[in-house]
Order: sequence, then C-alpha cells, then structure tokens
Amino acid sequence: MPVPVRPRRTRDIVVDVIVFVVVCLASFAPAGRSEMAAGSVAQHGLIALPFMVAAGLVLFARRRYPVVVLVICTLIAMVAPWFDVPHTAGFTLPVGIAMYSVARYSSRALTVGFAVALVVLLPLEQLLIAGVGFGAGDVTEPATLQPAVFVAFTAALGSAIRSYFDALESARERARRAEESREAEARRRVAEDRLAIARDLHDSVAHRIAVINLQSGVAARSLRNDPGEAEAAIAIVGDAARNVLTELNDMLGLLRSTADRDIVDEPDFEHIDGLLALFARSGLKVRVHVDGDPYPLDARVSPIAYRVVQEALTNAYKHGQDRTAELDLSYSGDGVAIRVTNPLPDAVVATSAPASTSSSTDGHGLIGMRERLAEVGGTLTLDRTSNTFELTAVLPTSRADAVTADGSAR
Repeated sequence: MPVPVRPRRTRDIVVDVIVFVVVCLASFAPAGRSEMAAGSVAQHGLIALPFMVAAGLVLFARRRYPVVVLVICTLIAMVAPWFDVPHTAGFTLPVGIAMYSVARYSSRALTVGFAVALVVLLPLEQLLIAGVGFGAGDVTEPATLQPAVFVAFTAALGSAIRSYFDALESARERARRAEESREAEARRRVAEDRLAIARDLHDSVAHRIAVINLQSGVAARSLRNDPGEAEAAIAIVGDAARNVLTELNDMLGLLRSTADRDIVDEPDFEHIDGLLALFARSGLKVRVHVDGDPYPLDARVSPIAYRVVQEALTNAYKHGQDRTAELDLSYSGDGVAIRVTNPLPDAVVATSAPASTSSSTDGHGLIGMRERLAEVGGTLTLDRTSNTFELTAVLPTSRADAVTADGSAR
C-alpha cells in the first residue's frame, strides 16, 4: 500500500542521491568470510556494482512504496549470489535502508513482521551461501549475525524516529487546536461584551432619548399657546440631556479603562419608586397595583426586574396613548410577575396584528429583555388586544433567595 504523496523537498532529493552513491560504493566492501575474500576487492566490486546500482535506484521510491522497495532489495541480495556475484557485506546496506523506510513510513505491524522475518532469513542466507553447516560456531560467527543485527538496528531506528515525529506532530496539532480554542473563546467573549454594551447603552440611554424626543415635540407645539408647558418640557429635555451626557461619559471612561466592573451599575428593584418618579416628571402617569406580600428579590433577579419595568414603561411612554400605564406586581412563593398595560392610539390598533411571544418585529429593547429574562429562567409574553398592549414578565425567585447572611429576610 503506497504512502500518501507528499511534496519532494530539495533536502529529500539530496539525501536520495547521497544514499544512491553510498550504496554503489558499498559494492566494493570486502567479503565477510575468508574463503570469499580471495581475489581483488575491486574486481568483486565491479561484478557486484550492477546489482547495487539497481538496488540504489529502487531506493529512490522508498518513501512512496517502502514495502515494495524492501522486498526488491531483499530479492536482489538473495539472487545476486546465484549469478556468481561475490556476496559482500554491502548487499545488506540497501536492505537495511529499505527496512528503515518501512519502519519510518509504514505501520508498526508491517515493521515488526518484516524485521522478524529478515532477522531469521538473513543468517540462513549467509550460512547457505557460505556452504557451511549449522553448528554453533557457524551460527554465532560475526559474518552470519551482522546482517540480522544491522537490519534489526535500522528497524528500531526507523520506529524511534517515527515515534518522535508522531509525537511532534501530535504536539503541533494540540497547539493548533488550543490556539483555535483560544481564538473561539476570544470571539465569544467579544460577542458577549458587545451584547452587554448594547444592552447597557439601550437601558441607560434609550429612555432619556425618548423623553427628549417627546418633550421637545411638546415644547414645539406649546411654545405659542402655552409657554408654561413649553418651559416645563424644555426643562425636562435639559435634565434628560445632561443625564445622557453624564452616563455616556461614564461609559466611555469605563470602556477605555481596565477596571473590572460593569459598564453601567446594575439597578436595584427596591429603587423602583425612583424610576416611577422619573417617568412621572416626564409626563407618564403610572398606576401601580401590588398583589401579594412584597419581598426583596435576589441579586440576580432584582436588576432584571428593574430593567423590565423600565423598558415596558419606556415603550408605553413612546407608543401609548394619553401618557398612561398600569403596572401590576404579583408576588408569590415561586416568583414575581410584572405586567405593564397601556392604551394604544387608534392608528396603531387599526394596523397592528396580535403580538406573539417571540415576534420577529421586536425592537432592541424587547430583544434585550428576552435575553435578560432567559438568563434567570424567566419568560416574556406580549399581548396586543383591542386597544391595549400588555407586557407580562415572570421571574422565578423565592423568599429563600432574599435571606441575608444573618438568616433574616432583607
């Protein structure tokens, strides 16, 4: 089975040429046994050279076809003596190089199989070629064992280098995956930060921008007929504008700093009266109804409940009729339900379809509200019926969540 093709580098080509030259020069290696050492070494080398050249040429393909190359080199080493070619130690060299390639580029099972076979086969070949017996002295003679030892060494070397490169590649792959994981985590955190900034910007700025927009319209309409109302509206616009500028400066300062804190301080639902007073100053009349015994909300739910009321009343202020809204707070042992109802202008009633719980036309405020509620397992329901719009948010909580460190309710 061929090894997957990889681009041949200049270094590989240089190594292949050097291997070819070394294998050809190995033709002139002296014979390993005294009875074969008679005659000229050069003469023996010239006779063996064509076979060694063939083996050297075959070795050029050892990376792509290591098993085939090993089989061919082994056959050359075994067949050469039948053509009266002196069997020198050089014939073992291409076999060892091919064995190294099998260990380096093929499976470990093939490596072990071929290594064991050659360790047994090569000494037998040496004994048969030498025409000696199988006595203890002949079997343990260095000339008999050297080919087997050399092939076993090359197999072990190839396996060790293969293990080294496999470990190196594994480490690189782990590093690559770790880098990808870090980049993905960084992208996720950036996305979360952008979402948090968008929520905070909307929660802190959108309401006051809506006040500025509506009150500036009131001032423009009342300037001639009711200067007092216009003056009051302009005062509200100025106050809202100053608050917006202050909050934007604070947010920009925090974004430029490395302080580990929220961009906007999270509000507390216990301060809901201040929010209602702010809406009252802006011209929105809110009637509040409380069902059940109020209790403090836990630290996670409290700011979300505050933001729900803020967003719902802002929408009532922007889109409602007569600048009125009703806020119903229902406390139970499982949680608190917040329902805000406001009348709709006739034009909106005539053109609007009933709202679903997950309308695709939700604005940024409603989207942020859904996301905040989802963080604590809450739900949001929108209902547009007749001439009213109703927003209901349910936040799971319990009295146990509002217990302070000393065991008493806050």
